[in-house]
Amino acid sequence: MDPIIFTPRLKLTLVTKAERGSSELEWFHELFSNEKATWWSIGGQAKSIEDTEKAMKGCLSTNEGEENTYRVAYAVHKILESMSGPVEGEPQLAEQGKKSTEFIGLVTLKSLNAGSLALPEDLTLPVTAATTTLTVELAYLFLPIGWGKGYATESVKATFESCKRARSFWTPFLKLYIRAIVNECNPASLRVMDKTGMTKSGVYEWTGKATFLAGEWRERDSLHIFGMHLLE
Repeated sequence: MDPIIFTPRLKLTLVTKAERGSSELEWFHELFSNEKATWWSIGGQAKSIEDTEKAMKGCLSTNEGEENTYRVAYAVHKILESMSGPVEGEPQLAEQGKKSTEFIGLVTLKSLNAGSLALPEDLTLPVTAATTTLTVELAYLFLPIGWGKGYATESVKATFESCKRARSFWTPFLKLYIRAIVNECNPASLRVMDKTGMTKSGVYEWTGKATFLAGEWRERDSLHIFGMHLLE
């Protein structure tokens, strides 16, 4: 996966670790401890740095007994406007790399595991496809300062393009399928799905153990299921 991705307005940095005292852990604690940013997060708001560390363990790659696990995490920074204009003849990427940035969010992809929501085949890939196609789940969180400006759409699209360039990362799988689950009461994320080219597979009516989400305890929800073949 690309270690750094630039878009016209954003800088995405591939994160592989977030140790105590690091900038990465500082970014993520700001994000996971923000009530509004985690409003639609099943994991909920982090109350301590330990909570953030626990949340990040589920997002970052590790070699500890997880041979068949695939995880990608991109920290998203907004590129701040430079006071001085671009230098004539200077490459655009070099110019972007010199600009100040502000952390605004996180985009993650991770392969399904025992804790992933099991969906009926009509809302996902058939079991027979699992031998050649890897399914990863898309998730993202953004601080309120990054809302309503198209940053989520821009960063998700950039992440998808990086996935396409990194065929060897997904070895031994030749095909890659992205799935996303969006609550019916989260219209902003539903719009992101439309803008990033994700295809709606249907609606899953979930019922289960009470979960605190979006300010209330929920025992049932309508979940919109989206998918896309990135590598075929």
